[in-house]
Amino acid sequence: MAENIIKLTLSEQIYNILKEDILAGTIPLGAKLTNRELQERFQVSSTPIRDAINKLNQDGLIGEVTKTGAQLISFDFEYSGELNEFILALSCEAVALSSRSNHTRQVTEELYRNLEAMTEAQDDEAYFDADYRFHKAFFDYCGNRFLKETYKRYNLIRFLLMRHAVRTLEHRTSSIRQHRLITEAYEDGDYKLAEKLTEEHYRYGVHLIDENKGE
Repeated sequence: MAENIIKLTLSEQIYNILKEDILAGTIPLGAKLTNRELQERFQVSSTPIRDAINKLNQDGLIGEVTKTGAQLISFDFEYSGELNEFILALSCEAVALSSRSNHTRQVTEELYRNLEAMTEAQDDEAYFDADYRFHKAFFDYCGNRFLKETYKRYNLIRFLLMRHAVRTLEHRTSSIRQHRLITEAYEDGDYKLAEKLTEEHYRYGVHLIDENKGE
């Protein structure tokens, strides 16, 4: 039986490399990406470069596309606060909608599964991935495909926001404690409390960003 091979186009490969560089901080936020420099780096024509930039733009990582390239978003406190407010609103609505579905048991199981993964995470990547999947559980069962797709679209920017805010073991421990309270409220059927705790959780994120401002 033949192995399944995932074939990536040049633009997809370049996109993946640039995305990882941005998430790792190798390419800083606010930096300019020029078509000529990227063509020289990857030894390709302008077409796959433009395609890769367009994909980064769709992820919300590009602030401006120009004739010569693009500029990444600048991640200042105001931007972070507005993004957090946006995701907060989406998440609270997802909690409410999922609670009115017939899948609250499945949601609860997902919450506990990802809560455990967060607790056992050995590095930032594993921790942030489990955090994403924790909140994603509400979106997966909210019954609104647009809400689900919007949350997914902003995941990369949300990852950058999280990485900027959650920097210490104390931050991570507090965040996990908040996730546990949300889970327990949801499991008990106190969905209004779960919504309230979700809002407080995101407000805590804004507090951490403010605390780290200027560093």
